[in-house]
Amino acid sequence: MNNTSKKNDKNIKASAFYMVGNLFNKALAFFTIPIFTRLLTTSEYGIAQTYLSWVSILTLIVGLSLGNSIRTAYVDFHDDIEGYMSSIFGLSLLSFLVSSALIIAGMFIFGNIDMILVICCLVQSYFQFVATAMTTKYMMKVDYIRKTLLLALPNLTIQVIAIFTIMNMHGDKKYFGYIIPYAAVYMVVGIYFVISSFIRGKKPLNKLYWKYALTYSLPLIFHGLSLVLLSSSDRIMITNLYNSSEAGVYSLIYNLSMVAMAVTASLEAVWVPWFTRKLMTGEKSTINKNITKYLEIALVLMLCLMFVAPEVVKIMATKQYYSGIYMIPPLVFASYEMYMYTVYVNVEYYYKSTKYIAFNTIVAAITNIVLNFIFVPLYGGMAACFTTVISYMVSFLMHSKHSRKLDRELFPLKQFAVPTLIFIIAIIIAYLLMEFWIVRWIIAIVGFIFYAAYALLTKRFSNFLK
Repeated sequence: MNNTSKKNDKNIKASAFYMVGNLFNKALAFFTIPIFTRLLTTSEYGIAQTYLSWVSILTLIVGLSLGNSIRTAYVDFHDDIEGYMSSIFGLSLLSFLVSSALIIAGMFIFGNIDMILVICCLVQSYFQFVATAMTTKYMMKVDYIRKTLLLALPNLTIQVIAIFTIMNMHGDKKYFGYIIPYAAVYMVVGIYFVISSFIRGKKPLNKLYWKYALTYSLPLIFHGLSLVLLSSSDRIMITNLYNSSEAGVYSLIYNLSMVAMAVTASLEAVWVPWFTRKLMTGEKSTINKNITKYLEIALVLMLCLMFVAPEVVKIMATKQYYSGIYMIPPLVFASYEMYMYTVYVNVEYYYKSTKYIAFNTIVAAITNIVLNFIFVPLYGGMAACFTTVISYMVSFLMHSKHSRKLDRELFPLKQFAVPTLIFIIAIIIAYLLMEFWIVRWIIAIVGFIFYAAYALLTKRFSNFLK
């Protein structure tokens, strides 16, 4: 078997493993929804989801977004990637200790927040950063087995422990039974990776690597924070500007709307290293040829999800959550917008244009926050759905504009126009047929069968993976 065939075979295996891992995670989250929505009130569920939003924010602060530098470091320091990993873990550990001390001191002076929540949030934030950094390293190495295990095993452990702890808790703070397992499991996993990295890499205090990582990553802290604000600020603002019950409903629908991202994340995990290699060798026509298929697969999956999701909500959750079914179309579309703009962000990453990545995402996040302040107090979660759509579209347009300045030969904007138009038409149809579930399901099932048959007959999917 020649080298090209070996690489193709490895890419297909990696895609399959990533897909299994991501689907397992999404399926696990999906099938535990009816358990947690019955064990917790909408308010408790909303508080737990808001906590996870704060974890996403603090992960970037305590970790200094250093994990984002691994992509380019894997190219620049390929022969000493273990040393590089140990150095960013050493720097991030120092950042974690300093920022934790400041935050805890601030809580004592100014805050009136449960200190257990704060400590859990800080601990989970740092060790979640460690786990994410390791998955990035495995992605660049195309080490699909370790990456898949790291995606799946901690999550499975967390869900099992959370169900047990909630069932054995009493009172009005059952959300602790959901939160504490997250912090505990990530702490165990993270400690293992930090220690093993220090032993293998032996360079936790390398100033050269620290300078490299900070130069690349510091602008991306603002990018990362803006991304988290785009995806998580809705829940935080709904909790504070409307009520925590509405935040619980919104969180459920948001998580359901992101189910298709299990497959798209699997594709992206293979796309990024492939895209990097092809761009290094100047094969831009090959990249442009495959981006159409890359967008097409996600489009079909997300449209099918949008058409069947209302009944899934009714099966998986109690009547308290049924008001959220009208939030599904815009949130699924938002997840597709997210998928589209990462195509351009990958170009910006390659050319190390991290300042512009941060600036573009900050503008989109500010747009989201301002629109939420205006409309969430009036219309609750439904307003947050459409402000999310608008904000992601702003992000897509800004990233595409800058990416085209960096390299005009990559990804003509017209390649994104057709799938976007199809999605908008499908949203209108979904709302018109909201009360006619049989028609929606027939459209989704028949459409998927036709597409799958077409893909198999033309070998479209297998050729794309190769």
